[in-house]
Amino acid sequence: MCCNGYLAPTTTDDTESDHIDFDETLVATPLPDGYWLNAFPFSKDVKLPDLVGFGLGFKDKPATIKLFLNPKNDKSTEQWKMTEIQSLEYPVSMVYADITGDGFNDIIICDRYGSSTKDLWDANGPKKGGRIQWLRNPGKKDSSEPYWEPHVIGNSTAGHFSTRNQIQVMGLPIMASSNNHISPAPVTVYTAPNPPFLQGMWSEDIAFPTQFRLIHEARLIPGGAGELDMVLVAGQEGIALLWYEEEAKNWAYRVVGTGLPKTSPSPFTGCGSVDVVRVGGDSVGYIATCEALHGNIVSVYVKGLNAHKGPASLKLDTWTRIEVDNFGPLDKDEHTGTVHTVAAIAVRKEECESFAIACMGAPENQGVYIYSPIDIANGKFKRTRITNESAAHLAIAGFTDPKIMDIGSISYYVPGYHTGPDPPSVRISSIRLSKLITVTKRNKEVVLDVPRPKTLPRGEFRRMDMMTIAGKKLSLIVLGPRAEINLARDNGVKVIYGSIVFKDKAGRTVTRENAIAAKTVETTLLAEGLVTAGTDGAVFLYVELLEGQNQGPYDDMSKVTIKNEFPEGVPANVRAMQFLFTRVDRLGWPNSKDFTDFEFYNMSGIYVYFNDDAMEQIVHMQAWTLGIGETARFHNHDQKSFCEVHYYLYNGGGEGTVRYYKDTADSETVDLDKELTKAYVEERAQSLVVKTMNEHGPLWNIEHGFDPGSNIAARNLRPKLRKNDTAQYPWHGSLASKFGDYKLPHLKPVPNQSFDLWLAFEFPTSAFQD
Repeated sequence: MCCNGYLAPTTTDDTESDHIDFDETLVATPLPDGYWLNAFPFSKDVKLPDLVGFGLGFKDKPATIKLFLNPKNDKSTEQWKMTEIQSLEYPVSMVYADITGDGFNDIIICDRYGSSTKDLWDANGPKKGGRIQWLRNPGKKDSSEPYWEPHVIGNSTAGHFSTRNQIQVMGLPIMASSNNHISPAPVTVYTAPNPPFLQGMWSEDIAFPTQFRLIHEARLIPGGAGELDMVLVAGQEGIALLWYEEEAKNWAYRVVGTGLPKTSPSPFTGCGSVDVVRVGGDSVGYIATCEALHGNIVSVYVKGLNAHKGPASLKLDTWTRIEVDNFGPLDKDEHTGTVHTVAAIAVRKEECESFAIACMGAPENQGVYIYSPIDIANGKFKRTRITNESAAHLAIAGFTDPKIMDIGSISYYVPGYHTGPDPPSVRISSIRLSKLITVTKRNKEVVLDVPRPKTLPRGEFRRMDMMTIAGKKLSLIVLGPRAEINLARDNGVKVIYGSIVFKDKAGRTVTRENAIAAKTVETTLLAEGLVTAGTDGAVFLYVELLEGQNQGPYDDMSKVTIKNEFPEGVPANVRAMQFLFTRVDRLGWPNSKDFTDFEFYNMSGIYVYFNDDAMEQIVHMQAWTLGIGETARFHNHDQKSFCEVHYYLYNGGGEGTVRYYKDTADSETVDLDKELTKAYVEERAQSLVVKTMNEHGPLWNIEHGFDPGSNIAARNLRPKLRKNDTAQYPWHGSLASKFGDYKLPHLKPVPNQSFDLWLAFEFPTSAFQD
């Protein structure tokens, strides 16, 4: 699954074809400069935000703070409009809050930074550097309005850190003085007066005088009901959580992760940007970072399976760093790279959120990239570049639809430091889900992301050819609700989601879902070619028996051939894959030794997910073969949670069976020696003969009396669960024809060998629950 535990470092999958489509809207160009961009809800009740953006300005010309007006909020225009709301010297960051309480969001902004880190303006110097102000929202967007009224606070993430009654501003200097990467800079908290527009009345508290250096990013962690807010910062010390201890009446912090270690000759360590990313109901499911300051490393931090959920995990749990991506060597002189900031984003209606990074620097690296989770536990992500324009900061919000997140970005264009090849601009990348089946490589397996059937245009379908195994071509088909498709008769179908209606070889009109009735066997062959999807549509496997190719028997594994059938348009690394069977005793599994010299082979496999939710796995498919007289041994799936059914592509001796213990409890054990004998097995186990092109129903123990409503499969087949959430199974296993006729293992080839060949479909237990 996507979001469990952690193991070892790995890297991204960069794909030529992806489940993400995007449109780019140009908000404004050319701009004189570019650095900061914020989504800005003009008022508390507005559904679609505007944008506020600015650069640092120039030595002889201050920067203008620009409000970009969302045309979706103004029916009179389809174009983004710009109005200038202030002029400031070297502004570097902003947040917003309704300081006055009038329902309109005000802007809190830091300026007088200086032209660069080599020329920082001292707060006590003649230029009074590091100023923090708030700009009062006049409540009107009319460009004829004068500049927004400034009010001095004193140096910014807005929230409630040590009081619930008044807004507070945290000032986080990047350096103590120009070009000083070593000395710590004080973190200051300012508390608003009442009323807040009284000049010079914000109280000042030095929260952390000497603890932090080179803080480049701060993320507000909102407190829960009755709780104070916290701040997560990225800097030279790594990722640190800052909060106020009410009982002790002092400030506290915890270094959650130390980030990039010291690497000579670069002076930069730790993290340059950070954000927390949601996983299901956990608002702090994992942490995304880029390392170090203006660095080239993308990393995530993951926590254990039993860790706390939400902000508490930042205080209490151990986090493990996994390097996800590396954009190459740093600049030799400045020791800087291309990755500037990171931000979480819900690309889809997903349980497991993605994150995006903004990159400047080398033209071949610059742009905005989305990292979609494949397996967070192991640091596995899919990287998609959505724009190749230089990017400094990201604004994540629903600019066209409050339910669909877009990515706003502004060029990194700071004269005297880095400008890039193109004139600066502000863009919005609108993320859309592909209505195609897309394919990526995951280690030695393949992942198919499919659209939900209900998202397909009326009457349409999608098909992806995958492979031919032993003369049988396997294709995945997504069929829209009540849509029809004509397939060749005498071929097979296996549903993995939804339902289909067809006439089977027994002459019956049948409805098939992801599983048939428990402990039964049914043909999957089409008597006629017409297949009709149910009200939810369907995702199903189409098994085409290719004319002129050997359909069995297979007396040697060399005859169980596999051909890659993925078409053009699929990533080259997928089309180049060789799918091979491996004898189980050579797989290195913990129990592989139990199959020494057995003619038992595995080929794994294919994952299928919905493309709007990286955690919603539909099924995992893999293939198995078993020689005549052999056994796959009895097992009960007590360590891994899934619900499995088999589909026989070929029953070698005609009497290959799935056997299951009559005793359905976990109390009985299996004798590893005696289970190789016929008498022992037949005394304890019942059998289902699964003929060629047949599937069998569930063997798991069913929770009777459950009725979730319209889901027929769930109503009949909801699994009983053990305390560890695995499906409760009786001991069961696949046994080939003539089992017991030969002593196992076979040390010599058996006469008249004929391999069984089947597909295993491993569904999440949720597929059979409400």
